[in-house]
Parts: sequence; structure tokens; C-alpha cells
Amino acid sequence: MAPISRTLEITVISAEDLHRRRKSMKKKSFATVKIDSQNLGSTQIDDRGGSYPFWNNKMALNLPSNVSFMTVDVHSGNFSRNEIVGTANVPVSDFLGGFVPESYLHFLSYRLRDVRGKRNGIVNISVRVLASDHTSTPQTRKVQIPAEKTNFGGGVAIGIPMKFIEY
Repeated sequence: MAPISRTLEITVISAEDLHRRRKSMKKKSFATVKIDSQNLGSTQIDDRGGSYPFWNNKMALNLPSNVSFMTVDVHSGNFSRNEIVGTANVPVSDFLGGFVPESYLHFLSYRLRDVRGKRNGIVNISVRVLASDHTSTPQTRKVQIPAEKTNFGGGVAIGIPMKFIEY
């Protein structure tokens, strides 16, 4: 049975209440998304947002079937010289599987943790599964879900990190 490969459309929207060395950030921040060593992406640098940067950058990354989470890092500085001010580990189960169609657009917010594991702001992202390569199954059947069954309240989902991983 061949593994199922999916492509994710990830939009890093913004971050809130970022600090660098316990002080509000002044400028220059960017975010990176890492699924594994071959699947990573970056936003452009926000020069004006300070502690509340806004990127709204879309990226398409491959999601191998053996991956259980992706990492979102927020950096202070530029691409050549920077420091990570916050990290969030996003479980794949937050947007894959369940009772929603694969192409459903998920808006998610996660608590960022600094290198010591202390809270340092929030990152806001959206995730959509773009395509599936079901090479292992001869036929794929789409199930139509009635509109009244897809209303989940429209609230914001907040992820809670289960474990802090230090690099």
C-alpha cells in the first residue's frame, strides 16, 4: 500500500503580543512553517507590525503521511540574522480527518512558546488540504455532507501545546 500524500495550503496570517527579551518588539519579524526537512516555507518580513505583525502569506507544502505535527516559528530580525521568539507545534489532527471535507478552510490560533518554554504571544494561521494522491486505493468516493451538518458555530479553535520540544 503506497502512502497518501497531501498538499497543504497554509496561510500565516498574523501574530499577537510578541516580546523579545521581555520587551515589546519594535519591528522586523517573519514566520516559518516546517513540516519536515524537505517541506518548509517562510513569510516575508513585516517591517511595521512590531509586537503585532501581519503577514497574510500563503504557501503550499507537501504533507507526508508519517508526519503528526508541523512547527510554526516566529523570528525577530531578517533572514540572515534572526532569533526565534516563539514556537508552536501544530498537530495535523487539528485540520486533517474528522467530519469536515478535505478542502475545508480551518482558521487556527496557537500559543507561542519561547526557547525557555514560557508564553510569548499567539500565531494565527489558516490551513486547507488542497489535493490528495490516493495511489493506494483504486477508487475514491466523495461524500456530500448536508449544509446543516457543517455548521460548527464559526468559533476560533485554540490549540494547546501538549509538549514543548527544545531544539
